[in-house]
Amino acid sequence: MRSLSGALDRVRSQPAIQSATPREAAVLVLLIDGPDGVQVLLTERASDLRSYPGQVTFPGGKKDPTDADPTATALREAREEVGLDPASVHILGSLPTTVDPKGKSTVTPVLAWSACPDFTGSVSSAEVAKVHQVAIRDLSAAHGTGKWSEESAALASQLGTMTAEIINAVVALLDTPTAKDPNHIHPDPPRE
Repeated sequence: MRSLSGALDRVRSQPAIQSATPREAAVLVLLIDGPDGVQVLLTERASDLRSYPGQVTFPGGKKDPTDADPTATALREAREEVGLDPASVHILGSLPTTVDPKGKSTVTPVLAWSACPDFTGSVSSAEVAKVHQVAIRDLSAAHGTGKWSEESAALASQLGTMTAEIINAVVALLDTPTAKDPNHIHPDPPRE
């Protein structure tokens, strides 16, 4: 089993391929109220795709001309990939835009929450092989305890570099004490 931090170190050491004009893209970082804490919705890309085959990533993709903003892009892509009903999620905001490891896209992670998201699963098997809902802390390199379930360990080894970095950033945000209660490390998500 490859460790998540080892995989990140290997990928970070590879030079990024820069394109002349990076495309705008967005991903949906959907946090879900799970039985053992905060879960995250991830997709496993089809193994025969040209870009990032077999990687576990957030639903998302490039901006269409009709998308008003990164939130519209992330929600549209999540609807196309996993059949997500946008009305079943609450948008919390966006994380800082980043450049994908190949330098082809600028990607805005759109953070959302839902107690019970309404999605059908993989809409197109040509694009998405599987849909996963897993405890976010089980995937975080910063919080890995070595006691991962088989599923979490397998998913962590398939995480795309940017996905792993976003997961670590979100876990760090969840661990940040709030002004309301500095000892509270698991902020309550907004209730719908």
